[in-house]
Amino acid sequence: MGLLDKLFGKKSRDTDAPAPAASNSEAQEGGDIVAELAPALKAHQDGRHDEAVAIASPYVDQFADANRLCALARSAQQRYLEAFPYWLALFQQEPSAHNALQLATTSVMCGEVHRGEAWLMKFDEINQESSELSPVTARTNFISALDQRGLQAEALPHLSWVRDVYAHVRITDSHFLWTRGIPFFPGFLERSLPILQASLPAVDICRWYGELTGKLDEEGEAQLGAWMQRLAAPAGS
Repeated sequence: MGLLDKLFGKKSRDTDAPAPAASNSEAQEGGDIVAELAPALKAHQDGRHDEAVAIASPYVDQFADANRLCALARSAQQRYLEAFPYWLALFQQEPSAHNALQLATTSVMCGEVHRGEAWLMKFDEINQESSELSPVTARTNFISALDQRGLQAEALPHLSWVRDVYAHVRITDSHFLWTRGIPFFPGFLERSLPILQASLPAVDICRWYGELTGKLDEEGEAQLGAWMQRLAAPAGS
């Protein structure tokens, strides 16, 4: 069985998308939290992020949730250089695939692309054993971080990786894709275009999508054909 078969042959345990560190993530809702950190959680949820860090930071050596709250609060403020050490400390306490992905996306938002790539590899390594998250969800979060930083050329190999997943699974049925954490195919076409336009000559964009021709089910082939026809149409036609 090949790697992609292992990744996409069955539903992962958790197909919900993790919020990338680049977004205004929220602390875990509804879970138990120690009394010492309850005021910090409330402050973070109310948008009082400096207060949340002030309350939680004395407890970072004692509770993983203290690092989590500080990391989330600084990420919500887009203070990624300050968020990274908290994510790193959290990973040392909880070496999960999810936390590795947060380190990957936060590294990108700090401008440390190579470090981010290394943490994405760590995510893959852990996630192959734990199946915490859809690997496509991880890639789309990483791509989103690169895109936000204006690093579309660096995002292109990861975008190609996601494209090739559709060729591997062949099925573009929305339910099939959703259960495997793969974006709906029309949404992928729409969201990939701005990155391609920023990183490839116009003549190569249709060719890039054309790599999927003959590799999808009937519905996917029809959607792909219409998309490529639209791209090939003269402007204003």
